[in-house]
Amino acid sequence: MGFPVPGDAIEQSLDLNHHLIHNPAATFFMRVEGDMVAGQAVQPGDLLLVDRSRVAQDGSLVVAAIAGTLQVLRVEQHQGQLVPPGWQRGTDGDIDICGVVAHLIRKV
Repeated sequence: MGFPVPGDAIEQSLDLNHHLIHNPAATFFMRVEGDMVAGQAVQPGDLLLVDRSRVAQDGSLVVAAIAGTLQVLRVEQHQGQLVPPGWQRGTDGDIDICGVVAHLIRKV
C-alpha cells in the first residue's frame, strides 16, 4: 500500500543550511538537557539552532550562562537590560547571553 503524494507540497531537494542557517560561522547546534530549561517553550531532548550573531531583543529565546550554568530562557527588557522574568540582580548572578535561538527542532 502506498501513500498519496500531495503534488506541489513536496520539495525535490531541501538544503537545510540554506533555509535555516544564515551565518554559519556564528551558528551552532545544541541539544537541551533537563536542567537547562527555564520555561515551557523548550523541552529536554530538543535540538536548538543558536545564532551568536543575532541581537537578543525583548521576548527573545536565548541560551545564557547564569552563574556558570547554561540556561535556555526568554528574556525581557528590565531597566535597560535583557534579563529572565523575575530576575534579581545580585541574587541570581550575572547573565551572559551566548546566542539567540533561531530554530527549535523537536522529535515527534
